[in-house]
Amino acid sequence: MDGCLILAAESFWLQPSNWWAMFQVLLGLGAVIFVHELGHFLLAKACGVKCDKFYVGFDVPIKLFGQTIIPAKLVYFQWGETEYGIGSIPLGGYVKMMGQDDNPGNIEEQVKESIADGETADAAYLESGLVDRSKLDPRSFLAKSVPQRMAIISAGVIFNLIFAVFFAAWAFKSGVDYEPPVIGNVIGGGPAWENNMTGAEIEKLGDKEVKDYFTYMDMAQEIVFNGDEQPLEVTYKPFGETGSVTVEVTPRKGFIREADDLALIGVSRRLTPIIGAGGAIKGNAASKADPPFESGDLIVEVNGTKIENDIDLRQTLARDADRVAHFVIERTVGKGEDAKTERIETSVETNPMHRLGFSVGWLPVSAIQKGSPAEAAGLKVGDELMSINDASRGDLMTLDKRMIKMVRDGVPVKLGIKRADGEVEQIDITPIIPKLLADLGPNQPLAIDTLGIAIPMNLLVESIESGSSAQKAGLAVGDELVSIKYVLSDEQKKDDAYVSLKKDPNVNFVDDTTTWGEVSNVLDMLEPGTEIELVVKRNSETKTLTLTSVASAEFFQHKRGISLKVLQKHYKSDNWSDAVKYGVYQVKNDTTRVGKTLAKLIRGKISPKNLGGPGTIAMAATSEASRSTSRLLLFLTFLSANLAIVNFLPIPILDGGHMLFLAYEGIFRRPVSERVQLVLTYTGLIMILGLMAFVIFLDVGRISSLL
Repeated sequence: MDGCLILAAESFWLQPSNWWAMFQVLLGLGAVIFVHELGHFLLAKACGVKCDKFYVGFDVPIKLFGQTIIPAKLVYFQWGETEYGIGSIPLGGYVKMMGQDDNPGNIEEQVKESIADGETADAAYLESGLVDRSKLDPRSFLAKSVPQRMAIISAGVIFNLIFAVFFAAWAFKSGVDYEPPVIGNVIGGGPAWENNMTGAEIEKLGDKEVKDYFTYMDMAQEIVFNGDEQPLEVTYKPFGETGSVTVEVTPRKGFIREADDLALIGVSRRLTPIIGAGGAIKGNAASKADPPFESGDLIVEVNGTKIENDIDLRQTLARDADRVAHFVIERTVGKGEDAKTERIETSVETNPMHRLGFSVGWLPVSAIQKGSPAEAAGLKVGDELMSINDASRGDLMTLDKRMIKMVRDGVPVKLGIKRADGEVEQIDITPIIPKLLADLGPNQPLAIDTLGIAIPMNLLVESIESGSSAQKAGLAVGDELVSIKYVLSDEQKKDDAYVSLKKDPNVNFVDDTTTWGEVSNVLDMLEPGTEIELVVKRNSETKTLTLTSVASAEFFQHKRGISLKVLQKHYKSDNWSDAVKYGVYQVKNDTTRVGKTLAKLIRGKISPKNLGGPGTIAMAATSEASRSTSRLLLFLTFLSANLAIVNFLPIPILDGGHMLFLAYEGIFRRPVSERVQLVLTYTGLIMILGLMAFVIFLDVGRISSLL
């Protein structure tokens, strides 16, 4: 268990809203396969090769217990010498050419099939064992020259790239909604947090200029492919400022638990002050607003503060976390000419933190944010915060809340600091109300944004509140946390929101590298009254204690469960020339991305667990299709580039493997021996089948989490 709550939805595949998108995806994927095979087919015809079949999908019957349940051919017809059809197995397609077979073990059959009229198969073999091509039917694939055969083999990939440009150009001419390279929140203690990049608009990444159509994913790609934890020069416009700043940022790994081998800077997408789908997250304070929020509502004011963007909104909610939030929203009612904007007022109650009555120990400061109060006050990495205004330092999870209240109430702050050399000092510091309170990443330190420091936590109990659940359960100062188990109520087990905890309610702090901060965040999302079984180590013994969370009357969450839309921009080419230009750019970008990803996989820099199979592709494509046809077209562009690159890898059984054999034949004037081809082809087949089995296994794990 990762220590985070995943809100599960109704099965992806059973949602009616996805059915039309799925149909579009089937057409799109079929088009990508069709285009690939069309390239082989047209070049074969141009070179005079006889083509017996042209199929999208493989025409192999699907049987169960010896009985055919799906016929080999779903649709087919004969036109001239070629049979065209759709096969029952939708995992590709093929063109059956005279004298061509992917299996070199069938060379004798290929030769027999290719023999010219009046010739015999025995006569076609020379004493050297090679085939005398003059004895072959001139319409046979085997009878063609090496350059002709190479052209036929490579045509599928070339057509994929050509049509990828067409797909992308069509999308740009129609207009594309995309997420721009603007940073929303940052992960505490990460490179972006250290450089105070919350809300930043990226202008340049290394030598890459960010202009016109450049997406958030393009930004992520440049960062990931910059190099493994190598410095990257980034130019950006800070939030609320007009000038630009250039800094050197070093990406780090570990910010995404499911892909912890990717070197990133720790950022999330920028949001808008517009209510997203669903209005509010179930079970949170915002879901009880009266009147309720609706998708598309624009938040214009909170507690008298005008809201211009999502950062204004979230900063105001953090400042007033302990107060009722009074919202003014604008809602569009009606459609077309009858549409009008209404101004509506609604209120959201506070969202208490859920406490167990104990805190864990603090470790020394691990990072200092540039331009922060901590930097101005002279704090250093390695310092340990020991006291606040001559009192106990308290619970780290509530430190930002306490600092915000002090700022709001005008209370001066003095910190007791123990330096790395053991010297203790008292320093004055001026906290701020930050733009945003940073996100907590997996196994990352907790950012105290009011001060600009990041502090890791250990697993030793430091303090226990009098009369709390922790005290009643017998927890003692000095106990070491080992693991916890979320004990869900019968009602929670029936609720889809808790499906991930129902499947795996256990957290092992050592094995899962999960912090107490992550567990605390999960408890904040569960209702107060949730029980946990806490296993602790005391001296050499382990004890299991049952604790119950309670709603705090003093500390409140800065989030109230409001769903916000992601910031998007729209790009539309004015003419086809511009559309084709960006189509070429997109295909070049996608092929580069695929190529670099493969290179990192081969070098072991990216885990194979990041790969996706047919199920992942179908889900991603359906998600894009549900947003717009243009988004689906861009996904098909990426898929075409992916197919082109992967299919041209020098692996026997793929087009790239055939090209390798043909290149050898062209250079040495004789084909690769049948035995060598056979060994290499079966090796390639085993590799491809193994890879397919692996990615399908990954797909099953991903898809089953949605069921």
